[in-house]
Amino acid sequence: MPVTLSPILATDLPRLLPVLARYLAETAPSAEIDMAKKASRSINRPDMRSFWITDHCTDVGFAFVLTLPEGQRELSEFTIFPHFRRSGLGHEAASLLFTTLPGKWRMGISAASPQAAAFWGTCLSLIPNIECLRTGAPFTELQCKSYCFSIPESQTTTA
Repeated sequence: MPVTLSPILATDLPRLLPVLARYLAETAPSAEIDMAKKASRSINRPDMRSFWITDHCTDVGFAFVLTLPEGQRELSEFTIFPHFRRSGLGHEAASLLFTTLPGKWRMGISAASPQAAAFWGTCLSLIPNIECLRTGAPFTELQCKSYCFSIPESQTTTA
């Protein structure tokens, strides 16, 4: 069974909190974040879609996608849990996520995670249906750079 995406539900909050805490400790160690509030907003905001990334019925990561007012999507959070990394699951999950939700995208890359910068630089260059890929300045002081790109509608799949 390939990697799949499934919605993170309000009832998943007890499962989400510890993995979100570990992720934020890795990507934003100096930020003071109310974990419960962030998790709740991520699964209850009408402009946010939150997904479990699953491989063979096992949660291997998660992704939060914010739809900005102009319709552009922002990959707000994305992780593959550490013991599943370097196995191709991140690339597979990113490809599935972007083609499931076509359109214009942006993402900021955590300055605290050089592994994330290396992953996204390689991953985005290998996704065949990405158009207009650009590297830019960070959106926040916690980021080292950003990417913008688009995925054409004709390349879509369903999650």
